[in-house]
Parts: sequence; structure tokens; C-alpha cells
Amino acid sequence: MSAWSSQLRRFLFSLGLVTALSAADIPAQVTIDVTTPGRAIPADFLGLSYEKNALVEPHFKADNTVLINLHRNLGPGTLRLGGNKVELTRWQADATAAILDKKTGQAVIGKATLDDLYGFLRATQWQCLHGLNLASNAPEQSADEAAYARKVGAGSVLAFEVGNEPNLYLNHAARPDGYTCAGYLPEALAAIKVIRAKNPGITLAGPATARRTDHWFEDAVAGLKGQLEIGTSHLYALSGGSTNPKSANFPTVENLLLPATMAKDLTMVDEHRQAAQAAGMRYRLAECNSVSNGGRAGVSDTFVSALWATDFLFSVAEHGADGVNFHCNLKPGSYSPISAVKGETRYTVHPLYYALILFHDAGQGRLLPTKVQSTANLVAHATLDASGQVRIALVNKDLTQAVVATVHVETRFRAGSVRRLSAPQATAKDGVTYADTLVSPNGSWKPQLSTEKAVAVHDGRAVVTLPPASAMVLTLTE
Repeated sequence: MSAWSSQLRRFLFSLGLVTALSAADIPAQVTIDVTTPGRAIPADFLGLSYEKNALVEPHFKADNTVLINLHRNLGPGTLRLGGNKVELTRWQADATAAILDKKTGQAVIGKATLDDLYGFLRATQWQCLHGLNLASNAPEQSADEAAYARKVGAGSVLAFEVGNEPNLYLNHAARPDGYTCAGYLPEALAAIKVIRAKNPGITLAGPATARRTDHWFEDAVAGLKGQLEIGTSHLYALSGGSTNPKSANFPTVENLLLPATMAKDLTMVDEHRQAAQAAGMRYRLAECNSVSNGGRAGVSDTFVSALWATDFLFSVAEHGADGVNFHCNLKPGSYSPISAVKGETRYTVHPLYYALILFHDAGQGRLLPTKVQSTANLVAHATLDASGQVRIALVNKDLTQAVVATVHVETRFRAGSVRRLSAPQATAKDGVTYADTLVSPNGSWKPQLSTEKAVAVHDGRAVVTLPPASAMVLTLTE
């Protein structure tokens, strides 16, 4: 089939005028086990992560309606303030506005800044994973900051995260050569003691480690057993610092969609979750995205990132994590799901954001076991909600071939409908929709019932076609 005719048939398919793209479509059998539902996805599983010095910008205020809507579209999520800049943010209670000290490179925040932040959070109905500076060795300031955040934030605080990526302090010249987890632990314990003394009953998280192979996370949570309630770590699927195009970590569209890339990441999630649970902690993937070092243009800012993220979110939930926070640097051309005009409250959403909307739509209730039989790079995830509806997220990560999937469920399901995650092409940066609906200029997203396409269900089987590089949510009801 020529490229032109392939695009034409894809367009006709998007209009529902054809039911299959070509005789070369790859078949798939997808089986959903409705009889043995697993764990429920936590209501606040979905989250975003921001560099803490974003507080200097005008974003997190109770009257910033557009950004509030962009968060509310994703349900009752968790906003993390952290990143490398958490160690370059200083608390000064009487600061009347957040400023950036150009001499020191530090952001300075005070009570007025936290008044704004927690007003914003109340408007979004989100909670905050509030990062505290550890590298500066000023735990008294962190204790004061936490005390005020608890006062003004009340129920909007999930936890306070102590420090950010201490296993990379050497990279930032924050500690002398030879610094290891053995040096980190007494520092962390001393800071925690000061923070807890001023804040009885406080919930703490950490160690917020970057991905490494030296077991720093495992050693840290074991050494902080009884001190932290939530174990947190960070993961980027590919390396922005990789210079070898032949490396599996090199940032390309193809590498991001490889099953081996996902398998590698889930191995880390399993190891960290198990270590956190052994130390009596919950586990949250508090910072993640497609490519480290701010992402890679042409990969992180394209529709491919949405396909990857849809699979990633469900997979991390299935592997037992309590939540995921996608890092937002608010810059276009990066991995950020949302970008902003510097110094202004004008926002643009990028393809990754639509994957978050899809997950909020379909990631409701208890996870169901799924089985996919196909030669295609097709993945499936399913949930069962309290009303008995089954939602099946199907992701075709093949860039060139369509998949015709036969979905098998119990015969009691008699009706189906589909919402599609689609774009003009895999590398598209614009024109992405979910349920044929764009995010509106005011930040809201609300699909019409007419955007749902009915799917026939016969004897517990539904047949759907996924164009190359596309995803959908198939909802089945009795």
C-alpha cells in the first residue's frame, strides 16, 4: 500500500467509514479475566512534578483558572515540588514574594508563596508532595517551612520529601568526593530529627534517588526504616546524556517503544517497591518521564511519548506503585506535558498530556489480568469499576502497521464503545486528541457523548482496529 493510500484509509477509518485498514493488518487476540480483579488503582495515583523554583513564576495561584483546569482534568492527583532546584530553594518566612537571588542562584520563598501554592491546590483538589532542601544543611529552615505548610495547607499535604537525588550530589558539587549512602544516612537522620521535633506526626518521604545501579535506594530506605512513610525514586526511560546511537538508552522513537525498554523500567519499579515495603513504606515513582536531562525534541514532545506513557502508567500501577509523577519543566520542546510562556500564565498542552487524560478516564477501579497474543507491538490493560464496567486500554506501538484485535470477555457484556487517542502521525506534536476532543483554551477538557463510537459485542467478543501508532479505550457494559 502506498504512503498516500495508507494515509487516506487511516483518515477514512478515523471517520468510521472503513473497519479495517488493509489485508496486511496484524491480528491480535486479547483476553480479559474479569473473574479475578486485582489491586485498586489509588485515587491519587496520577501526578505531576515541578522544579521547586517554579514557585518564583506566577503559576501556582488560586486565580490561575487555566492551570487549575489542566490539573482538575486529571482527577484528584498529587503535585510534587522537587527536582534539582529543591536544593537551591531557601525558606525565608517573611519574604513577601518568591524571588530568584541572582548572586546565589537560589530561589527564596516565604509564607506568602505557600499561601498562594496551597490556595492553588485547594482549587485543584490535589495534594502536595512538598520537597524540602537537604543539601544546604539547614534543617531548622526546613522544619519551619514544613510547619507553615502544614498550617496553611492542612489536608492538601500528602507528605514532605526530604532532599532530591542525594546520590547525584557529587554531580552538582554539593558534597565532596567519596560521598556515598553511608555519608548520606546520618545527614538525613539528623535533618529528620529536627523536622519531626517541630512537626509531630508529620508524614515524610524520600530518599528521592535518581536511577543508579549501586543499590543506593535500597540501602537508603533500609537505613531510614521507621523514619519515612513513603519511599520515592526517579526513573527516565532513556538517557538524554547518551551519545551512542547504538545504545538501548539512546533517545529515539524506536527505543522508547521497545518492549525491552519497558521491561527494564519495570524491573527497577519492582526492586524499589519491594525494598520500600520491606522497610514499612509505601512506594511512589515521584519523578519520571521519557528522556532525562529535559527530554529530547522529536521524541519527548511527539505523539510517541503519549503511546509510551499510556502503557507506562498502567504497567507501573500493575507493578504495585502507589503513584507516578511526570516531571514538568514547563518548557516547549521538552518532555513537559504542559508548557508556559515564561513569566506569564499562558499554557500549551503537548501529546503526553492526552495520555494522562486517557489514564484518568480508564484507570478507574481494580486492575484486571490481561493476555495478548499477537506478533504486533500491542499492549493491553484493563480495569473493573464499581459499576461493573470494564475499560480496556489498547496501545498499538507499531509505527507502520494496523492491528485488528479481537477482545474476549465474559458473555454477560453486551455493549461496547470506544474512545481513541490519535494524532496525524506518530511524530506529530500537534493535532492530538482523546475522544476526538481537544483541550480548550481555558484549560478544560470535556468530550461529548457523540464522540464515543459504538462497538458490537457478540458472545463475549468485540473486534476493534487500531491504526499504526494509536491507542484506544474500549468500554464494555452488560
